[in-house]
Amino acid sequence: MLPESSTGLYWSIRGHVACNQHAPLVEDPRWGIEGWAPPPSSSQNVRSQRYQCQYCSPEQTALVHAKPDDPSTPSQGA
Repeated sequence: MLPESSTGLYWSIRGHVACNQHAPLVEDPRWGIEGWAPPPSSSQNVRSQRYQCQYCSPEQTALVHAKPDDPSTPSQGA
């Protein structure tokens, strides 16, 4: 089981970012060893950056850098 996540994501102290399908369960020893936790909702859309599951991403990256004119990225105040 996983704790509730307002972003739908989980991150580790090793810098991994995963969705609920790819994050280790709390019962898995990796959860504690790797320091997994849900990130705060304030972590999204900071300086035109947002986190995504690196395992679902075609680029295998955890962080998306949006272009300033990209309409698919909500503004920080939204």
